[in-house]
Amino acid sequence: MIADKLGVSKALISKALSNDPAVNDMTRELIWKTSEELGYRIKSSKKKVMSAVTGNLAVLMPRAYLDDPEYWGKIIKGIDREMADHNYSMLLSSIDVSMRVSEGMPTSITESKVDGAIVLGQLPKEYTDQLKKRKIPFVLVDPSEQDPDADLVLANNFQGAYQAAQLLLKQGHRKLAFVGDADTTWSFSERYRGFKAAVQSFAASSKEEAGFVVVEGMGVSGNGMYTKPEYKADLKRQLVADQPVTAIFCANDLIAIDSMAFFPEWNLPCPGKISVVGFDDLTLAELKEPQLTTISVPKEEIGAKATQLILERLNAPDKLPELVMISTTLVQRSSTAPLKDYVEASG
Repeated sequence: MIADKLGVSKALISKALSNDPAVNDMTRELIWKTSEELGYRIKSSKKKVMSAVTGNLAVLMPRAYLDDPEYWGKIIKGIDREMADHNYSMLLSSIDVSMRVSEGMPTSITESKVDGAIVLGQLPKEYTDQLKKRKIPFVLVDPSEQDPDADLVLANNFQGAYQAAQLLLKQGHRKLAFVGDADTTWSFSERYRGFKAAVQSFAASSKEEAGFVVVEGMGVSGNGMYTKPEYKADLKRQLVADQPVTAIFCANDLIAIDSMAFFPEWNLPCPGKISVVGFDDLTLAELKEPQLTTISVPKEEIGAKATQLILERLNAPDKLPELVMISTTLVQRSSTAPLKDYVEASG
């Protein structure tokens, strides 16, 4: 009856009456009012919508991320789109991670201007500790480490890295390298774990030997990407050895692209003598020559899911914390080739 009167679906009526955050406040109020006019009684507890105190949500991130609009910018775009769908406003704050939390915490938090927060990346733990102390609900997106008390959203890094290693192994590569500092962030450590698991699984199930080395010296932090002085020499040592690495999996696209820039100097055509796979699927991955094979991360979807989780948390503060992993996709381009092509070309 309510649906017929308002000319909407029964599903929308059901969601509104159960306080589903997917229904905006104006529509919910109209449905409640119409229901009561038709003689239905709604418990007062159902009408309490905790998420409508200020109508604002904070997005907190290290200031260095402003220089990475390709990755974090798309996550923020997903957040913004989802907030708009639910009539929320975003208060975006970049934080200088070198500052003490008492100086760096934005006024959106200290002056209670928001109902909750979405925390992006490697923000120091002191900031999330303050959110807990102030009883501000928050969701972590691609954090440095797990927090069992918080909702978390990230790409399925293990799955993506496993797929990357499988591709290289199927192409005949038997001496591979993982490139990047695995302990720099939780995402990188999961990528290392997935890559390692794929190589070990292949070696255990086949009659062929397969192994890998680790080349460290590049990674990410709350201050952005970094490269250690010894990185270039360490990478070269593995790629021009008597029994060289023939394929590398880089912990992200930026590491892959920076590494590939050395290849002409070392007379290493890609993919003529070396295959490369990255992770993230930045726009640069498709613009470079050769185009980079990589693992595509659905960045906007990650941002949208983080927003959905914080809205759910506001309406159900006692629900158990969730860990949500968004699936990744292997995108094969010209930076990888079967090992036999190398042998035939050199022969």
